[in-house]
Amino acid sequence: MDNLNLHILTPNKHKKRFFGVDYFMNIATGYNPAFKYLSTPLDPNTVYKEGPVSIHPEMYRFLESELSSKEKGSIIGIFQNPDIYMACNSLLRIIEILEKYEMGLFLETSSPKIFNDLDKLVDFSKNNPLLIGITTSNIEPNLKILSETDSLSNTSKILNKLRQNNLNCGMILKPIIPQVNDDIDGFNQILDTCVQCDATFIYPTFTINFDSRKIKEFYNTIDLEFPNYMNYYYDKFGYKTSWETMNASELKKNYVIKCRKHKVLYAMRDIINLYKPDLNIQMKLF
Repeated sequence: MDNLNLHILTPNKHKKRFFGVDYFMNIATGYNPAFKYLSTPLDPNTVYKEGPVSIHPEMYRFLESELSSKEKGSIIGIFQNPDIYMACNSLLRIIEILEKYEMGLFLETSSPKIFNDLDKLVDFSKNNPLLIGITTSNIEPNLKILSETDSLSNTSKILNKLRQNNLNCGMILKPIIPQVNDDIDGFNQILDTCVQCDATFIYPTFTINFDSRKIKEFYNTIDLEFPNYMNYYYDKFGYKTSWETMNASELKKNYVIKCRKHKVLYAMRDIINLYKPDLNIQMKLF
């Protein structure tokens, strides 16, 4: 039981963000390796420490205990630090507990293991609020700092399958790193693929964040993989803790135009209303 986080549910103090979840679920120990290098404004937990990812069996009992005191219909958010499927092959037990206490679920993942839960998620969605965000960041896996499961070839298959089963599911585009994966053509290819897969929503962030450790690891990795970018980064950003791609304005414009044209949701308030329509809030897009 050493090093277990016994406080599983943390209130979301910013209901206008993070897809409107009421509580963040932190049931797994360990962290997503991608957070060693950077994070984004869409990540509620930006911490990274070395160590294995797992779920201790006792955590399910703690989860039940905490849910028993929460308001029915609350949205429980499972985000990607770590990706929950790094700790298990199925969310069956978690989903059954959420059903027992009549809770909703926001699930962020890019793992094909979600197919193991497809039938259960379909059943869950019939009586409980459910929204799924599939993260993607690159056309093909070719970078240490970008997860292999976030490649478009993988995530498009997941998105397509979930939408074929009429689940509320869309694509979250992150991280978008200057010079690495912020080119206009590549971004448009991702948008087109999302449209082809009938994404319910698309939501990007054009900012990446660092702390002193992350930016050091980031620069060390870039120096090995893309040494030609080093001078550009030092000149443009140096050791700033927040970077935004220089292409942000054009990327945002293309994003909004394409979403409007194909009637894909892109405003956070509208995305939240998909599964939490009683939340009458006005929110800023970016």
